[in-house]
Amino acid sequence: MVVVLSAAAVVGFLTRRQVFGTRSHDHPLARAEGVTISELVVPARTLAALVLAFVVVSVYSSFDDAGEQAATEAGAVLSMAEGATLLTPPARAEVLGRLTCYTRSVVGPDWRAQAGGAPSPVADAAADQVTAALARAAVDPRNATAVGAILADNSERIRTRIQRFEDGRPSVPTVVWVVLLLSMAVMIGGLAALVHPGVRTGVQVAVLAGTTVVFGLTLLVVHDLDRPYSGPARTEPTAMIDVQRRIAALPGETVPVPVPCDGEGRSV
Repeated sequence: MVVVLSAAAVVGFLTRRQVFGTRSHDHPLARAEGVTISELVVPARTLAALVLAFVVVSVYSSFDDAGEQAATEAGAVLSMAEGATLLTPPARAEVLGRLTCYTRSVVGPDWRAQAGGAPSPVADAAADQVTAALARAAVDPRNATAVGAILADNSERIRTRIQRFEDGRPSVPTVVWVVLLLSMAVMIGGLAALVHPGVRTGVQVAVLAGTTVVFGLTLLVVHDLDRPYSGPARTEPTAMIDVQRRIAALPGETVPVPVPCDGEGRSV
C-alpha cells in the first residue's frame, strides 16, 4: 500500500514539469493553472476521505465485536462450570475436566486457527466431549435441573463461538480496498503534479512525504484491524485464560479435577 502511494507521489511530482513546463512561478499562466488545475484534485481527496472514514468505522466495529464475542463465549463457559458444581461428584468432575480441556483448546489451537478463518478440529472435538459428558450426567435424575441450566449456557457458547469466527473474517471487500487505494493514489499524485511552482522543492517533498506516510500508515492500521486475530493489534484470549484459572479455583473442589487432555486441549 505504501509502495503504491509512494509511486503515485513520485509520478505526480515528475509530471509536474510537464504541466507547468519551464514557466516561472509568477508567470500569469502558471498562476492560473497552479490554482485552477489543483482544484481538480478536490473530488479525489473528498472521495478518499469519505471511503477511508467509512472503512475505519466499519472495521473498528467488527474488531470490537470480535473481542466482545470472545468475552461472551468465555462467560458462557464459566457459567457452565459454575453450574457443574451442582452435579453429583462423578459428573461434576467429568464435566469440569472437559470444560477445562475446551478452554485449553480455545486458547491454543482454536485461537491460532481462527486467524485463517476456520475453526480448529481440536476445539471441535473438545466441544463434543463436553456435550457427551453432559449427556452422561443427565442420566442421573438428580442432575436434571443443573444439566438443563448448563445446556442453556452451552447453546450460548456454541452461538458465540460461531459468531467469533464470523467476526474474525475480513469485513472489507476487495473492491473497497481497490477504490480506497486508487483514490488515495490519485489524490497524492495530483498534489505532487499540481503543486504551485513557487513552492520550494524541499517543502514540496516534505509535505508529500508526510501525506504519504500518514495515509499509508492509516491503511496499514485498517488492514490490521480488519483481521482481529492476527497482526500487531490482534485480540488475545485473555477472557478464556481467566476462565481457566477460575474453573481451577471453583469452591467445593477439595482435590484437583482430573483433566483428560494435554495443554492444547487434545484428549489423552
